[in-house]
Amino acid sequence: MIEDQKLESGIVHETGAWRTANATYEYAIAGLIGLAGALLLATAGGWALGLRALWTFSFMMFIPWPLRLALAALLLAATLIPFLRFYSAFRRALWARHSVFRVPPWLAPLLAGLLFWLLRERTYHGDALLKLELLRERTIQTDPYVWKEPLDSVLVYSATALLRMWGQPPETAIALLSVLAGMAYMAAVLYGAAVLAVDNGQRTRYLVGLLALGSAQLWFGHVENYSLVTACAFAVTALAIGYLHERNRLWPVGLAAGFAVSFHPQAAFTLPALLLLLERRDWLRQGLVLAGAGLAGPLLTLLSLRALDVPWPAVNGGFAGDDQLFLSPAQALAPAQLWDALNNLWLIAPLAPLWLVFGGWALSQRTLWQARTFRYLTVLAMGLLFYHFTFQNDLPRPRDWDLFAIVAPGLTLWGLWAWEAWLAVRRKDPPRSSHAMMWPALTFAVLFVLSWVGINSSLTLVRPRSDEREIYARYRLLDLTTLLPQAVVTPPDPICAEPVGCERVTLTHFTMPQDGDTRPVIFAHAPARIVLPLAVPNERAFLWLSPALDPEAWGWGGDGVTFKVAVARDGQETTLYTRHLNPAETYDLGWQEALIPLDAYRGERIDLILSTHPGPANNDAADRAGWGLLWLLRGTPDVRGES
Repeated sequence: MIEDQKLESGIVHETGAWRTANATYEYAIAGLIGLAGALLLATAGGWALGLRALWTFSFMMFIPWPLRLALAALLLAATLIPFLRFYSAFRRALWARHSVFRVPPWLAPLLAGLLFWLLRERTYHGDALLKLELLRERTIQTDPYVWKEPLDSVLVYSATALLRMWGQPPETAIALLSVLAGMAYMAAVLYGAAVLAVDNGQRTRYLVGLLALGSAQLWFGHVENYSLVTACAFAVTALAIGYLHERNRLWPVGLAAGFAVSFHPQAAFTLPALLLLLERRDWLRQGLVLAGAGLAGPLLTLLSLRALDVPWPAVNGGFAGDDQLFLSPAQALAPAQLWDALNNLWLIAPLAPLWLVFGGWALSQRTLWQARTFRYLTVLAMGLLFYHFTFQNDLPRPRDWDLFAIVAPGLTLWGLWAWEAWLAVRRKDPPRSSHAMMWPALTFAVLFVLSWVGINSSLTLVRPRSDEREIYARYRLLDLTTLLPQAVVTPPDPICAEPVGCERVTLTHFTMPQDGDTRPVIFAHAPARIVLPLAVPNERAFLWLSPALDPEAWGWGGDGVTFKVAVARDGQETTLYTRHLNPAETYDLGWQEALIPLDAYRGERIDLILSTHPGPANNDAADRAGWGLLWLLRGTPDVRGES
């Protein structure tokens, strides 16, 4: 233990060659970090320029471009701080004389919890909507996913039942548990930083680095299964470091580890690192202490589930319905899969590229391997990275990013420790150069996370999926088919002389023969103009429409139908959407999806115009068409990734 602390306090100066590096080199690296970060913030990772490879930054497209430029300017200003003449005096005042975080340790988690609650998310991620549906429609005994997150399920269903007595929905219960998890994480970060840091500056760097994570979204009322396990897993890490520095005993480490795995089995990837806590001369006793304390959480969870009459998990069809938990090496290394995993890593840990560089440097330094803390953090990071790159997730990573949020705190702490070791090597050089990279790096992480949390807190981003439209009904403000009796239809005359079946506009349904997908439609044989009086709510809202050609007429020839959506206000008509569907094109046969924002008309009464027109040849002989779904939804349509 003592040798470990000496290494972390300065013996690492002897590691070498890096101490003689030219300060100009470090200034150049700092400048590149600042410029690259500013470019990423200003362009939303290239999305503003039409480059969509880095979906990590795609959420920033919802930030107005002047604000993105302001964020970039702030980052560039922070990059310049070490170049200023008064930097040495400024650094002494900031790091040496005063602690940036002067809030008492017991009060900081409470204040953080208040912030988490006030800024709780309005955008749901991953399987959040399915989870809410299960909590409304199922019980813990009939939920098929309970054994995937056993202790988490016990707490969520219990909290839901408790808050239901006060008329609160399930999302309130999950949000409350998310905030409590964030408070526990804050306490663990404060403890870990206090153990590792030797001065206020180092403590502040640990705190900022571990709090400025994309994973921090898990604390802001996040509706999913990963908040409690991520907080508990990092508590294990903080306690393990405390044990290595003789700040706490071993049994709390095992106890927390058992509860972490009980919350969600993904925490098992943090367990191999605990073997590094065992000492050769006393490994058996220490192992028994770890194992004995670690069994408390699983046993308590098992007893709780059995007391609640939860059936045992089915053994057929894989674990809780998953027949493949891990990717094969070929699958994991496939370019598209690997790129998605790297994007995911960058989202949850904004400084992940930097941590991988400094971690790689530390691995090459033989002296650092003498520090048990470094060995422990290295095995921890490797276990988490193995999980990140090999675990098989059913949903696309941009949607299910939070499944891997547990990776960020451990990876970041490993990188931070390596960075501090590198700074210790450079400590004999002027602080101006040795800290040059700190300012743009940490500022970038803070600005990134503030943007990420801000978007999720201020906007309700919705990307409705037609195959799950029942669970998106929670966003529905109005079914436009109810307005049809008030509609003005032009031309009013029918399309033929028969008394039945010749209506130009009527309410019916279409069924697509390729998949049996049936949706209600306002049938509108072209040409037809339908004017619906609509009171737009005084909040962000959008239309979800499904224009389609009538399958009955697919083989009748013709040149297709042009669909248009417009708004009439104050005598002026504005087109919001247009799309031509041709029965000769295979991809035009079926339901099309149109997400049309109405933010410009919030709180106003407008005329919504749905019109169908004959194709370019003006041939309306087979122009049977319809407007499907016709929902007005609250929120902002998330059209990232669509052309």
